[in-house]
Amino acid sequence: MINKIIATLSKQSPCQFELLEQPIEGFSFYQATSSVYQRFLVVVKVPKLIKPSEFNHWVLSNTPEELKQTRAFAKNTDVVILLELDDLTSIVEHESEVFSLEEDGYSFKKHVLYYSKEELEILQHLDVKELQALIKDQAKFGLYKNSPLQASEYGIASRIYIKLPFLSVPVDESELDDPCQLADDYLQKVGLLSISNEFETLITSNGNNYKAIVEGYIRGKMANSQAED
Repeated sequence: MINKIIATLSKQSPCQFELLEQPIEGFSFYQATSSVYQRFLVVVKVPKLIKPSEFNHWVLSNTPEELKQTRAFAKNTDVVILLELDDLTSIVEHESEVFSLEEDGYSFKKHVLYYSKEELEILQHLDVKELQALIKDQAKFGLYKNSPLQASEYGIASRIYIKLPFLSVPVDESELDDPCQLADDYLQKVGLLSISNEFETLITSNGNNYKAIVEGYIRGKMANSQAED
């Protein structure tokens, strides 16, 4: 099921990945069909994590020859490593191995997507649209944040979006807070909104000579302060 979800998400991504072939069980090779991108994706399931150098050699030895001969393949390939755990809590035991693989700069950019057997069961009841909705669900996020090592819909959905580097969280702009209003609310809270408004009025009425406006404003404030003393 997780391979099916990855295939769908990768096809719907800006790269528009298409599955090329699966030379052996556990390996899937994709190529971007969008004219904007020259990227490749390899999805491989591993029984356990191994050293980066061994892993790189293993992937290359199972890569179709035509891909290895493609110049863009060497520098533009992401490898998603699927690691199934009996229980999520056991990921703590593999943290150093995950770090070594993901920080290794040779051959491929590597991303370890781990999940539990229980999370695989959860995925059986979710489709891509539901995953996209889940990732924006603040209530589900709150529950996940309190128990990140407990199997949950939000946990596996967020991990998929984090570990597939070509994905971005699907956000409708109408759902976003107005940044200008957020800034004004903060300035009001710390007592600086009136100063901000003064600057805005000065700049609007005096053109774009920001340096002169700021210097004049500071001199005026200092003179007022000295007069009050």
